[in-house]
Amino acid sequence: MLRIALVEDEADLRELIQEELEDAGFEVHPAADGKQGYDLILHLKPDLILSDINMPGMNGFQMRRALQEAGMEHAETPFIFISAFADQTDIAEGLVVGADHYVTKPIDFDALIAWARKLTSAA
Repeated sequence: MLRIALVEDEADLRELIQEELEDAGFEVHPAADGKQGYDLILHLKPDLILSDINMPGMNGFQMRRALQEAGMEHAETPFIFISAFADQTDIAEGLVVGADHYVTKPIDFDALIAWARKLTSAA
Protein backbone atom coordinates (compact mmCIF):
# COMPACT_ATOMS: atom_id res chain seq x y z
CA MET A 1 0.00 0.00 0.00
CA LEU A 2 1.34 3.43 -0.94
CA ARG A 3 2.16 5.72 1.99
CA ILE A 4 1.25 9.38 2.05
CA ALA A 5 2.54 11.93 4.55
CA LEU A 6 -0.24 14.50 5.05
CA VAL A 7 0.84 17.79 6.64
CA GLU A 8 -2.12 20.06 7.44
CA ASP A 9 -2.65 22.25 10.50
CA GLU A 10 -6.47 22.43 10.29
CA ALA A 11 -7.61 19.31 12.19
CA ASP A 12 -11.03 18.96 10.51
CA LEU A 13 -9.57 19.32 7.03
CA ARG A 14 -6.67 16.97 7.84
CA GLU A 15 -9.14 14.30 8.99
CA LEU A 16 -11.33 14.78 5.89
CA ILE A 17 -8.35 14.51 3.52
CA GLN A 18 -7.08 11.45 5.39
CA GLU A 19 -10.48 9.77 5.18
CA GLU A 20 -10.84 10.46 1.44
CA LEU A 21 -7.35 9.15 0.68
CA GLU A 22 -7.75 6.05 2.84
CA ASP A 23 -11.07 5.31 1.12
CA ALA A 24 -9.13 5.50 -2.17
CA GLY A 25 -6.69 2.85 -0.91
CA PHE A 26 -3.77 4.91 0.41
CA GLU A 27 -2.06 4.54 3.79
CA VAL A 28 -2.10 8.07 5.26
CA HIS A 29 0.16 9.36 8.05
CA PRO A 30 -0.95 12.79 9.32
CA ALA A 31 1.05 15.62 10.88
CA ALA A 32 -0.32 18.85 12.35
CA ASP A 33 2.43 21.27 11.28
CA GLY A 34 5.62 21.62 9.25
CA LYS A 35 7.99 20.51 12.02
CA GLN A 36 5.93 17.40 12.78
CA GLY A 37 5.67 16.77 9.04
CA TYR A 38 9.41 17.10 8.56
CA ASP A 39 10.12 14.60 11.36
CA LEU A 40 7.42 12.22 10.07
CA ILE A 41 8.77 12.31 6.52
CA LEU A 42 12.36 11.61 7.62
CA HIS A 43 11.15 8.60 9.60
CA LEU A 44 8.41 7.31 7.29
CA LYS A 45 10.01 7.78 3.86
CA PRO A 46 6.58 8.15 2.20
CA ASP A 47 5.72 7.60 -1.45
CA LEU A 48 4.01 11.02 -1.61
CA ILE A 49 3.94 14.18 0.49
CA LEU A 50 0.85 16.41 0.70
CA SER A 51 1.38 19.67 2.54
CA ASP A 52 -0.44 22.85 3.37
CA ILE A 53 1.63 26.02 2.99
CA ASN A 54 0.42 28.41 5.68
CA MET A 55 1.16 26.66 9.00
CA PRO A 56 2.56 27.87 12.32
CA GLY A 57 6.23 27.39 13.04
CA MET A 58 7.63 25.81 9.88
CA ASN A 59 5.46 26.56 6.84
CA GLY A 60 5.17 24.27 3.83
CA PHE A 61 7.78 26.11 1.77
CA GLN A 62 10.27 25.95 4.65
CA MET A 63 9.54 22.26 5.21
CA ARG A 64 10.09 21.49 1.51
CA ARG A 65 13.42 23.33 1.51
CA ALA A 66 14.51 21.52 4.70
CA LEU A 67 13.66 18.17 3.11
CA GLN A 68 15.71 19.05 0.04
CA GLU A 69 18.64 19.93 2.29
CA ALA A 70 18.22 16.58 4.10
CA GLY A 71 19.25 14.74 0.95
CA MET A 72 18.23 13.48 -2.46
CA GLU A 73 16.02 10.70 -1.11
CA HIS A 74 13.64 13.29 0.35
CA ALA A 75 14.05 15.81 -2.44
CA GLU A 76 12.91 13.20 -4.97
CA THR A 77 9.69 12.23 -3.14
CA PRO A 78 6.65 13.44 -5.11
CA PHE A 79 5.20 16.53 -3.43
CA ILE A 80 1.83 18.28 -3.68
CA PHE A 81 1.05 21.58 -1.99
CA ILE A 82 -2.52 22.06 -0.77
CA SER A 83 -3.38 25.68 -0.09
CA ALA A 84 -6.07 28.32 0.02
CA PHE A 85 -3.54 30.58 -1.73
CA ALA A 86 -4.49 30.46 -5.40
CA ASP A 87 -2.47 33.48 -6.51
CA GLN A 88 -0.10 32.75 -9.40
CA THR A 89 2.84 34.01 -7.31
CA ASP A 90 2.10 31.44 -4.59
CA ILE A 91 1.72 28.66 -7.14
CA ALA A 92 4.98 29.68 -8.83
CA GLU A 93 6.84 29.71 -5.51
CA GLY A 94 5.50 26.23 -4.75
CA LEU A 95 6.81 24.96 -8.05
CA VAL A 96 10.15 26.73 -7.57
CA VAL A 97 10.72 24.89 -4.27
CA GLY A 98 10.11 21.60 -6.02
CA ALA A 99 6.41 20.77 -5.79
CA ASP A 100 5.10 18.42 -8.45
CA HIS A 101 1.58 19.82 -8.25
CA TYR A 102 -0.46 22.48 -6.44
CA VAL A 103 -4.06 21.91 -5.29
CA THR A 104 -6.22 24.79 -4.10
CA LYS A 105 -8.84 24.73 -1.36
CA PRO A 106 -11.65 23.84 -1.44
CA ILE A 107 -10.21 20.54 -2.53
CA ASP A 108 -11.49 18.59 -5.51
CA PHE A 109 -10.89 15.13 -4.05
CA ASP A 110 -11.27 13.31 -7.37
CA ALA A 111 -8.50 15.46 -8.84
CA LEU A 112 -6.32 15.08 -5.74
CA ILE A 113 -6.67 11.30 -5.80
CA ALA A 114 -5.92 11.22 -9.53
CA TRP A 115 -2.73 13.25 -8.98
CA ALA A 116 -1.75 11.08 -6.03
CA ARG A 117 -2.11 7.97 -8.17
CA LYS A 118 -0.25 9.54 -11.09
CA LEU A 119 2.68 10.72 -8.96
CA THR A 120 3.00 7.41 -7.11
CA SER A 121 2.54 5.14 -10.13
CA ALA A 122 6.30 4.56 -10.32
CA ALA A 123 6.53 3.79 -6.60
